[in-house]
Amino acid sequence: MRKIVLLLFTIVVLSLVAVYLLVPKLIIIKGTQVVNQSTPSVIRGMMQSDKWSEWLPKETQLRVTSSMVATIQTELTLDKINIPVEFSIMDDTSANAIIGFETSMGNSNWSPIARVQNYLFAKKIQEQLDIILSAAGNYYNTVKGVYGFDIQETNVQDSSLIALDQVRMDTPTLVQLYEMITKLEQHITAQNGKAKNAPMVNITRINEDEVFSQVAIPIEKDIQVKPPFTLKKMVLGKLLSVAVIGDAATVHSALVATKQYLGDKQRTSPAIPYVIYNTNRIKEPDAQKWKSTINYPVF
Repeated sequence: MRKIVLLLFTIVVLSLVAVYLLVPKLIIIKGTQVVNQSTPSVIRGMMQSDKWSEWLPKETQLRVTSSMVATIQTELTLDKINIPVEFSIMDDTSANAIIGFETSMGNSNWSPIARVQNYLFAKKIQEQLDIILSAAGNYYNTVKGVYGFDIQETNVQDSSLIALDQVRMDTPTLVQLYEMITKLEQHITAQNGKAKNAPMVNITRINEDEVFSQVAIPIEKDIQVKPPFTLKKMVLGKLLSVAVIGDAATVHSALVATKQYLGDKQRTSPAIPYVIYNTNRIKEPDAQKWKSTINYPVF
């Protein structure tokens, strides 16, 4: 009997020793995931914390508390306990970024039961953060996740355009733009031409007092032109294309995002970008229903 008691005592002691040796006093919880997008673009995307709801798993409770440069401070709520977690974005290669998270738990409690419980809770935190990291990685691994728009690389389809340019003191109104479009359509008809696709528009501010506007319509074959009309020949090269639905502000945001894409990918543009008015903005009064396509020639 005494031997059994001694054996049990030895087992208990060894178990306690094992707990203190194997369960650390400070538990580090961290993880990383490679994202196939440039680091600046991922930083820019993740810093828009108002869009985290688009990728955060619904069953998780994570909120952003602050952010700075390439780190985001958050608070994870798990089993009614709030855990501070830091997310960071780091360089992997010139083409890839690394999203990581890290937090820690003090575990210096003398109670072996409490130490084991803390260790198991840390594992639960790790599992929850791994799920969040996977969701973030999947989201920011896409062009739309990083830039907010589905930017596609394609090819120029229309080689011949008839264009009309104007310079005004301010941004043209829709009525003024459609007056230009109507003049183009009338000239195409007068020359027995045929429009191939919807009108294309570029509006560029030159300085404080001048705004350049160009409207063009793709045509099936070349026609006779005279001033103020010009015949434009497009090189059938590469093109960044973005389809959007929304008002002028949405179109502007898509143009900005495409320009950022160019910079991040170290691409250059040989020509001005333009917006295809797929929806007649005069006939459709609801600007949120306007369909547009942004096209950006690139090398």
